[in-house]
Amino acid sequence: MKVALLTSGGIAPCLSASIGRLAERYYSRYSDVQIIGYLNGYKGLLLGESISMNDNSDFSRLYVLGGTPIGNSRVKLTNDEDCIKNGYIQQNQNALEVAARQLINDKIDILHTIGGDDTNTTAGDLLKYLKKIIIS
Repeated sequence: MKVALLTSGGIAPCLSASIGRLAERYYSRYSDVQIIGYLNGYKGLLLGESISMNDNSDFSRLYVLGGTPIGNSRVKLTNDEDCIKNGYIQQNQNALEVAARQLINDKIDILHTIGGDDTNTTAGDLLKYLKKIIIS
């Protein structure tokens, strides 16, 4: 099983603790799990930038840190114009398509998005898009 995490939106004290707890739980329950973190939220997903998380790490250290060790960004996958302007996608691309294809290429089974309303609304938009291309 391959799990990806990303944090998005504003810096909040709970982001690091959420990453730590998710990683601890997955590694303690599933011997075959691989966990990656997309760097700088949806930006990292669009650019294919990620890091692997090591199952030997002491994730409890993250419980006392604010912010996020994998970085944040404020990227909406439904705003192609902004994604093009910032260099996250090319002129003729659709951000939802790029993000969906990255998850498929990375063979992600589960994506945890950690953030607020916009982060999770964007996750919902991505899920709808994934369902559309998988069913097609």
